[in-house]
Amino acid sequence: MLRRTLLSVLCLAWIAAGGTARAVEDAYLPMVRSHVDRLLEVGLDVYGPERTAMWLASIDVRRGGQYEGITAESRRVYRTIHAPRGSTLYWDQPSVVAAYWLSELTGEARYAEAADRYVKEFLARCVSEQNGLFLWGNHLWYNVFSDTIETIGTPWHEARPIPPAWPIFWKIDATATERAIRAMGRHHVLDPETGHFDRHADTRATTPRRGEGAKAGAYPFIEAGGVLAESLCWLAARRDGDEELVELALRIARFSFAGRHEATGLMRNQLGRPRWDYHQCTTEVGVWAVSLLRAAEYSGRGEFRTMARDAMAAYLKYGFDEEAGRFFGALNVADGSPVRDYDATYPYRPDLHADPWEPLFPTHDYPMAMAEACLDLYRTTGEAIFRRGALRWATHLRNCLPPDYAETRRGQKRIAGAYAGHYGRAIHFLARGAEVLDEPPMRQLAERLAAEAVASLYVERAGMFRSNPARDTCDAVDEPGTLLLALLYLQTKRSPAEWGFHF
Repeated sequence: MLRRTLLSVLCLAWIAAGGTARAVEDAYLPMVRSHVDRLLEVGLDVYGPERTAMWLASIDVRRGGQYEGITAESRRVYRTIHAPRGSTLYWDQPSVVAAYWLSELTGEARYAEAADRYVKEFLARCVSEQNGLFLWGNHLWYNVFSDTIETIGTPWHEARPIPPAWPIFWKIDATATERAIRAMGRHHVLDPETGHFDRHADTRATTPRRGEGAKAGAYPFIEAGGVLAESLCWLAARRDGDEELVELALRIARFSFAGRHEATGLMRNQLGRPRWDYHQCTTEVGVWAVSLLRAAEYSGRGEFRTMARDAMAAYLKYGFDEEAGRFFGALNVADGSPVRDYDATYPYRPDLHADPWEPLFPTHDYPMAMAEACLDLYRTTGEAIFRRGALRWATHLRNCLPPDYAETRRGQKRIAGAYAGHYGRAIHFLARGAEVLDEPPMRQLAERLAAEAVASLYVERAGMFRSNPARDTCDAVDEPGTLLLALLYLQTKRSPAEWGFHF
C-alpha cells in the first residue's frame, strides 16, 4: 500500500507539473505491451486433456497461470459469472481488441495472431450446435480443466452489458457470426410482432420460445434490448441493409420505449414483471441509448436516434442532485423523484447516487455509459441539454474520486481504489469529453485517473496490470482490457471502435 501511495503521489505530481504530463502518457504503450506479453506468456490454457489458445479468465499476476483463490466472499459478481477455472471471451473482448490495436501500433503481428487463435478456438468449441448462439455471457463459460462448457443454472445466452465486438468474429468466420446474430433475433424475441424480448435465450432450443408463458417468465432489461437492436442493425449493414433485420430491431426498441411513463417520459428498466425495476429508471438507460445511436448509424433509421434522445433527455431532466453535485442512481418513473427506500438485503440495484466505482455486478447502474451517450447526442444534435449532462457527469466524477472510497455498502466492505474497467470507462469519457466539448479540465482529470490507475493496478515486478486493488490477479470480468484501451486512447486519441469495441 505504501508503494502504491508513493507511485500515486509521484504520478499526480508529474501531471500537476503540466509540462511533464507527456512523459506519463508515453509510458502507457510500453505498459500495455508488457501486460499483453505477460498474458500471452502465463495466461493461456495449458490445463486439462486439451490445451487450447484460449485465455484464462483469472490469471495469477505474480506466479502466472490459473488463480484459484476467488471465493464467494471475494468475488465481485453474483453467481459465478467470473468463470472459475475457465475462459470467458465475452468479458475478454476488450483485451482481445487491445491485442489487435497493439499489433497495429507496434508493427508486431504476434499480438493479433494470438487474438485470432483465441477467437478461432472459441468458435470451434463454444457455439451451440442446436441454434448457433455463442455459448458465453453471464451463464456460460469454457472450463479449461475439463474442456467442457459450464453453466449457471439453465444454459442461457445472455449478452449484457457489453455489446459484442462483432467485427473480430466476422473477420474469423462471417458465416458463424451471421448465424449467431440471426439466432439472437429469433431466440431472444418472444413476440416478433411487438418486439417483446427476454434477456435470456436457450442455447439448446431448435425453435424459439413463444406464447404468453414465455413472456410471463421474461426479464426484458433495456440494456439487453439495446444490444439486440444494435447487433441486428450491424448485421443488416453487411447484408445490403436487410430491412427485415432492421424492422425487428425497431420493434425491439419500440417495445421498451413504449413503456415510458406518460407524465415524465422516464423509461422503465424492464417491462416484464412488476418488481422494483418496473417502477424505476436507472442509468441503464445510457447503455440502451448508446446502442440505439449505433443502430441508427448502421441502419440509417433516425427513429433509433429519436428514441435515444427522448429517453436520455427525460433522465437528465430529473436525475441530477444539485446539492450533492452527483446524479441519482434511480428515479421513480411516476414522478421523477429519486429512489431512497432501498432493501438492504437486495444489493443488486443502484445506491441513492450513481456510482462509477461500484465493485458489485450487476446493480443496473452504468454511469459512464450514460455519460458517453451525452457526448454522442451532443455531437449529433448540438442540444445544450446533452452538453450540460456531460459536464455534470464530469462534475460527478470529481465529487467521488476512487481514493476517497473505503466505506461499507450494505454490509459489504468497500475496497479503496477501483477496478480496471471502472478506471478505463471514466478515463475514456473524460478524455473524449475534453475533445468533444473543448474542455481541457476534463483531460486533466482523465490524466489524474490514469496515473492513479497505474499506481493502483500496475504490478511492476510482473509487468502486468492486476484488475482490482484487492489481489494480484487479472480477472476478465473486471474488464482489464477496457483500461488498456482507455490508456491507448489517452495516448493516441484514436478510438477502438474500428475493431467493434465501444465504451
